[in-house]
Amino acid sequence: MRGERPWREVRGELRRIMTLRAYLSGKASALGCSDTPFLDASILLAEALRMPRAKLLASLSEEMKSSWMVDVALRFEPWWERRLEGESVAAILERKEFYGREFRINPKVLVPRPDTETLVAAALECGDSLESQKSAPLRIHDVCTGSGAVAITLAAERPQWIVSASDISIEALEVARENSCAILGHSLDFRVADLLQGFESFGDLGQGFDIVTANPPYLSRAETDGLLGEGWKEPRLALDGGEDGMDVVRALIGQAPERLNPGGFLLIETDSLQSFLTRDILMREGFDCIRAWRDLSGLDRITGGRMPWRRG
Repeated sequence: MRGERPWREVRGELRRIMTLRAYLSGKASALGCSDTPFLDASILLAEALRMPRAKLLASLSEEMKSSWMVDVALRFEPWWERRLEGESVAAILERKEFYGREFRINPKVLVPRPDTETLVAAALECGDSLESQKSAPLRIHDVCTGSGAVAITLAAERPQWIVSASDISIEALEVARENSCAILGHSLDFRVADLLQGFESFGDLGQGFDIVTANPPYLSRAETDGLLGEGWKEPRLALDGGEDGMDVVRALIGQAPERLNPGGFLLIETDSLQSFLTRDILMREGFDCIRAWRDLSGLDRITGGRMPWRRG
């Protein structure tokens, strides 16, 4: 681990650097683990200086102020050392924007990714199509909810839906409840569960789910080991999907038919290379209308299917 830099070293660096642009560029040049090193440095520096990032960027040609020295040394420099060690900006600041809302995170949950917004978009599309065919409010359940980003976003976007969520991690659910209260003003129904285990009775009572969403762990064990070795601080539980990354996906698809209402959808985020295998598993379990939704990069990100309206 890198140690904290001595005060005199930071002060000497600031004396040599004339402008904000030069300071940030120097920091960014040392960051090889990011596609956006200047962005990372500017976000952390703006936070350290307690100023909007837009104001910081508008001041790039200005000289570094001596009054900033304490904040740079005590806040930015330790953060930047952590960034150089592989921690993400979101993990360092313990917050992440998702679908236009800010979520609190910590090392017990997966950092919400922009690609996962595709899961929300797919659920909204499927839910809107179902509403015209049902008189009762839709029931939506998010498994492996982590920070609660998907479930809370769906509840915020469609307040008329009944949204619940579950996770195997009690610590993750504590974060999800906090985010729910901060964003929605109340806590959703969050439950400790291994995927959909414990929800079997809903089918007998006619209270199954209309949509089940999931961003499960889908990295292979080797990929997980590699990322954690590079300094990722997210929990293994949220990353490791077994030898081929598909263990949790297979288990979820196997459980879902007994928990979904007729015409209900199962929507799962996976790596794009796993999409065809996920479609095959959905087909074997009796799903129809199987398709994929693409992320912002044009890659298959969400794979989903619908339970037939009439079974058997």
